[in-house]
Amino acid sequence: MDIVINKKEYRFKKEIRDDLKIRKSFNQLAKQSFDLNFEVWHQLGFWDEKYIPYALLDGDCVVANVSVSLMDFSLSGEQKKFIQIGTVMTDPNYRNQGLSRFLIERVLQDWHGNCDAMYLFANDDVKDFYPKFGFAAAQEYQCTRKAPDKSMDVPVKKLNMEATSDLQLLKRKCSSLNPYSYFSMESSEWLILFYCTSFFKDKVFYIPLYDTIVIMDFEENIMNCYDIFGTGDIPIELILSVVMEKETKKIVFGFTPEPMDGCEISLLNQEDTTLFYRSNNESICTEHKLMFPILSRA
Repeated sequence: MDIVINKKEYRFKKEIRDDLKIRKSFNQLAKQSFDLNFEVWHQLGFWDEKYIPYALLDGDCVVANVSVSLMDFSLSGEQKKFIQIGTVMTDPNYRNQGLSRFLIERVLQDWHGNCDAMYLFANDDVKDFYPKFGFAAAQEYQCTRKAPDKSMDVPVKKLNMEATSDLQLLKRKCSSLNPYSYFSMESSEWLILFYCTSFFKDKVFYIPLYDTIVIMDFEENIMNCYDIFGTGDIPIELILSVVMEKETKKIVFGFTPEPMDGCEISLLNQEDTTLFYRSNNESICTEHKLMFPILSRA
């Protein structure tokens, strides 16, 4: 669809995934803006209909984009449908022309009233932009706990995200929600696999005895537990005791665990990142003192 913004004509397009030329331009802008590339994710077949770029093109070149991610969550068993806005980017030569404004207004037009809430994560340099569209800054809360005693007798395998069998194992396990999370993303494989084939490819571990995958890393004596995918039959404390290092003193969760026994809940402060939330109701994070899972952030 051709549109005019600031007396200049652009082409507005949402169906870009299967257009090689436009997808290449989209990836180039993502690389320039965020050092991201979606091509491997696409070639592996994980870019599905839940990730929708709203792109403006000058000719065949993507010059601005705002992406919509369709996010289905379970809040302690209650179904929630959210729209997450992300990959907001404009070519430096096209900034301050109202392109992002047009795209966000188009997203709001398409999705307002069709979801429980809309949200996004913004850098500090644009945090004054989103309130113009009805978004309000919101707080998140993170859980930490003392590490349990280390269990030494259960094997743990690091998965190779370049091996088809390991990739398929992860896809199968993360197609179900995290059974230890109070607020868990459903049908999450499309986004989990984006992370685990890029930034988190060295953080995926499997416990064969428990048929459970843990996505985690370590910083000195702290274990960051980003997500867990398994049957839910094994107590979370036992899973943590198996995968942690013997020097681990503290567990930091990248999701809101359930049960929260032994956890401390504190305000989440992230450098150069603010959650913005748009709904007729109070932010779900503030109301329930929880966080959007780290691996749900598109």
